[in-house]
Amino acid sequence: MAISPTDDKLGTVENQGFTTNWDWKGEYVSNLSSGAGYERFSQYSATPDTTVLFAGPARFTGLAGNTANLLPIGMVDGIGFQSNPSLSRLYEIGSNRAFFTRGKTVSSLTFSKMLADQSNILRALTLNSYEMAGLINVDGSKAGGAANTATGQTNIMMNLDSELFSIPFGLLIMFKTRGGDASGTGKILSALYLEYCMFANYSFNISSTAPVIMEGVALEFDRPVPVQLA
Repeated sequence: MAISPTDDKLGTVENQGFTTNWDWKGEYVSNLSSGAGYERFSQYSATPDTTVLFAGPARFTGLAGNTANLLPIGMVDGIGFQSNPSLSRLYEIGSNRAFFTRGKTVSSLTFSKMLADQSNILRALTLNSYEMAGLINVDGSKAGGAANTATGQTNIMMNLDSELFSIPFGLLIMFKTRGGDASGTGKILSALYLEYCMFANYSFNISSTAPVIMEGVALEFDRPVPVQLA
């Protein structure tokens, strides 16, 4: 009898449909991509290793299909994503039951990056919003107070009060698996483009016992746009 590569996976409750007497000692609840079992979880799961950030123009349409306008953001240590809708609980006279309505959703992002001899967090995120050579905004206005004038270094920018950081930017987040596709570089699970990002906070921390200096930013943005990638 021929043995197929999937014969080593456990069965799943999902394959049986609804049941009240599933074998919880010997079955998983569901399966993974293409019916693979959880034995393939390491290949089919999203991980920090296979997640990447790209800074770009404020709107996804601003890319115009040109991926050269996307700058990868390296040395990122942690990301936090939140979407908070305004939820109101309503009642009516004559009933004790509640019902709900939703208002606007406010989305935000926080992440931290290691400080090193490369574009720091403020410069990397807004690089496509201005021309670095003359620190000129995309609308042609001059802005100062961002670069390290003591050394002429424009790689490191820490003055959030500069007009440069009043310009919105975009951020692409892409999630892949470790394997599970023919290329061997992983399968794209999802991609989001965060439009019209603006800085809400910038900070860095220095500790005598820390191996690196960490920068942190908090961002608010207009909306997350789902992106289809080949």
